[in-house]
Amino acid sequence: MKKMAILVITLLGVFYHSLVMASFTQYSSDEINFMHRAYLKHNPDITINEVRTRLYENQFLLQQAALKTPAIIKRQSAVGFSTQYHVERYLKNLFDSQLAIIAQSSPIKLEIYDNQWLKHTLGPYPKNGQYVQSAIKKMQQFDLTPLLYNAINLYEFVDSLSMQVRFKLHKGDSELFKSELIKKRQFNIAFSKAKPILAKQNIDIEHLYEIAQGDILRPSIQSWLGINTMMHMQSPVLEKLEKQVNKNEIKAFYQANKSQFKFLSHVKAHGAQFAHRANAVGFRTLAGNKTLKQALVISGKQDIYTQYNSELNRKNKSNWVVQLAFTTKENTISPVIRTPSGEWVVIHSYEHQFEYFSPEDETVRYQATKAIAKQKAVQQYEDTWLKWQNKTGVIL
Repeated sequence: MKKMAILVITLLGVFYHSLVMASFTQYSSDEINFMHRAYLKHNPDITINEVRTRLYENQFLLQQAALKTPAIIKRQSAVGFSTQYHVERYLKNLFDSQLAIIAQSSPIKLEIYDNQWLKHTLGPYPKNGQYVQSAIKKMQQFDLTPLLYNAINLYEFVDSLSMQVRFKLHKGDSELFKSELIKKRQFNIAFSKAKPILAKQNIDIEHLYEIAQGDILRPSIQSWLGINTMMHMQSPVLEKLEKQVNKNEIKAFYQANKSQFKFLSHVKAHGAQFAHRANAVGFRTLAGNKTLKQALVISGKQDIYTQYNSELNRKNKSNWVVQLAFTTKENTISPVIRTPSGEWVVIHSYEHQFEYFSPEDETVRYQATKAIAKQKAVQQYEDTWLKWQNKTGVIL
């Protein structure tokens, strides 16, 4: 057991706290084939060339992150798990699916890590989620190396977890704590067993580690660079490019994409409102057999669009029933619809007229600015990606 602990500590030491490899990594054909087999489980149509391109592009992205946004490398979100945590889950799944490693070890005693131990050791959860130095020092005193087979203390272990998990641990969720301990221990055992197996297949486990980082961080880095969108993540690259867009570019974009600035400007509509749904259903049936305008006369209902002479424009859209007329399909009697005030309406919207926003309209400026900045971000990305390929000598 002690020998295994020493072995794992040695193997993992080169990886912990240094997630990005600064120099270029040349992947072997065996490594690419290994990852191709792994990707096939989720994408049966992916080709070897597509895998190769993805792996090198991920390496390029990691180096871009190291240069421009190193914080992402450690953690993609302040409230989420650390990148290290995600890498370990990725590699464990890879080992399980491709190597069929059984990461079992001798039984361990976890009884001491009960509810009271957790509460006493961790103390109250910090209101801002940030540990003060005294709390950090207290957790650093608990060495988990004998248990987890790699040089790690309690603070390093807890710090890798998400804010939600940390909060639960401070509340004394000992079962969750034990579960995370076992995950970490099982990964470390699998890691030590995988290395010699992979070496026989001409696969460098350090390269797999980098590949895992790349796959995990790919969406975040690309979002930061402005070429895709990720929820709750802003792109400083796009923000900078948006500020550089000028009037001439907006005008040119408008002329080239005028069709997307077409809008519904006027509609005509008739409709009736009811306190009870059953009455509205009956009215709709009558309108379906006749016309809605005839149904208004037969039922003696007042047209809800009378005040507008049944001719609506965008200036009237602050009224909910006017908005409804603009969103209802042309020449179609609407289903029975409940209003925000709890009543029921049936309407008929017709004679839809369209216009174009002017080049100076705020809608045009906003949409054009966003689109132009995105185009420039994509072009910058492609140029930088190509330069990286030329510099490293990668031929894709």
